[in-house]
Amino acid sequence: MSFRASSALAFRASTSLRAGKARNDVPIAMSKWWGSYKAQDGVVTQQLSPYEQQAVMPWIRTWPKRLVTKFTSTAMDWVPPFVFMIGIVEWSEWKHSDIAHHHRD
Repeated sequence: MSFRASSALAFRASTSLRAGKARNDVPIAMSKWWGSYKAQDGVVTQQLSPYEQQAVMPWIRTWPKRLVTKFTSTAMDWVPPFVFMIGIVEWSEWKHSDIAHHHRD
């Protein structure tokens, strides 16, 4: 399909308006209703769908499950170093108090 043919199809409803003809794809009642419409300043003419407004809710609903999955799947990467670090800190605190206790004046 050529560009000229596709553009003619895309603007087929507006060509009759530009030519001054009455539209036949809109009911007469609606054309009378919207014919006298004038845009007003400050009136909301477009709004977001409720589905578009809740962009974060799907993430919040799946967050706990993803958090548990992430922690359990990576536990072997972070648990042993964490336990080793706690052991080193406890041992160093004990050793420091032991040295301080034995070397009193």
